Amino acid sequence: MAIPPPQSLQWPGDRAVLLVHGVGNAKPGDYDALVAQVTALLADTPHKYAVYMLYYDYINEWFSQKTQAPLAFTALVNAIHANVGGTDLGNTIASFVGDVIWPILSLDARDALRTALLRQIRQMWLDGAAAKVAAPDRHLSIICHSLGCFHTYEALAEAAHNPDEQIGPVQGVQFDNVIFMASPVQLIRSVATKLGATVPRTSGLGCLSGDALTMPSADDGFGQMLPSAKQAVSITGNLDPVGGYFFRDKLDWAYMDMPGQVSLIDQQGFVDMHEMDLQAILQQALTDDGMPRITPQNPHDWTGYVTRHADDLKKWLT
Repeated sequence: MAIPPPQSLQWPGDRAVLLVHGVGNAKPGDYDALVAQVTALLADTPHKYAVYMLYYDYINEWFSQKTQAPLAFTALVNAIHANVGGTDLGNTIASFVGDVIWPILSLDARDALRTALLRQIRQMWLDGAAAKVAAPDRHLSIICHSLGCFHTYEALAEAAHNPDEQIGPVQGVQFDNVIFMASPVQLIRSVATKLGATVPRTSGLGCLSGDALTMPSADDGFGQMLPSAKQAVSITGNLDPVGGYFFRDKLDWAYMDMPGQVSLIDQQGFVDMHEMDLQAILQQALTDDGMPRITPQNPHDWTGYVTRHADDLKKWLT
């Protein structure tokens, strides 16, 4: 698979932020409105940012493999279904979440995307050098959504644990912020653990290492663990099953709760909310090609998370 070159930008200052989208065969331009939204809110801060967007429309094996591997996908959905119950809403959530985390079963696509993300992080770092910003003064952040949170986590884990990448915290590449929106990382850890040997290709996942989920870190050689990010933020909504909430009930096995993270739960809802509303919304939350529908009623909408936390983003990224 040919991986396009990473995006390269001229830094207007000493800071850069990378946006990593979630499930979907999105192509360059599809998130222009979101990039403009983030660029506009950061313009109202004392610092100037280069805003990068990682697209991975060329890595689409999981869509074809899902139809070619029905037994594996069924095992994945059943593993989720066992935890959310057998109601119609439970069936809808199991299928919806199964679509979102399906790529954990696609080793080639997963590795290709991790490689693309690592290349993009390295390019951001080099762009900072080209702007003549000294390494200690380069401020990097990531805002990721949905499945993009998983790919971000896996890339950070690889960078931290593999010194050959030369972009880990020990090498001086430590993010100011990694902001996870509707993160399925803990959900994937739980489901992949339950699948076990049934799906051996889940081996090698960074999110499966350790006794509990933590921010990827590396030993500096003097007994000090350096995290990949100085601050980790987890934001989800209480109606967003991908982020670990089932109809306003927190699911400990699915909610990402790393030690030291900033945790925010959006109170989502609208008039006369009931289970059938949520079921219908989730069924419509992904289009046939996997692109999220940008509607006010979709509890998994990335634009909604950014809008609700515009002031928070300004504070964290300043």
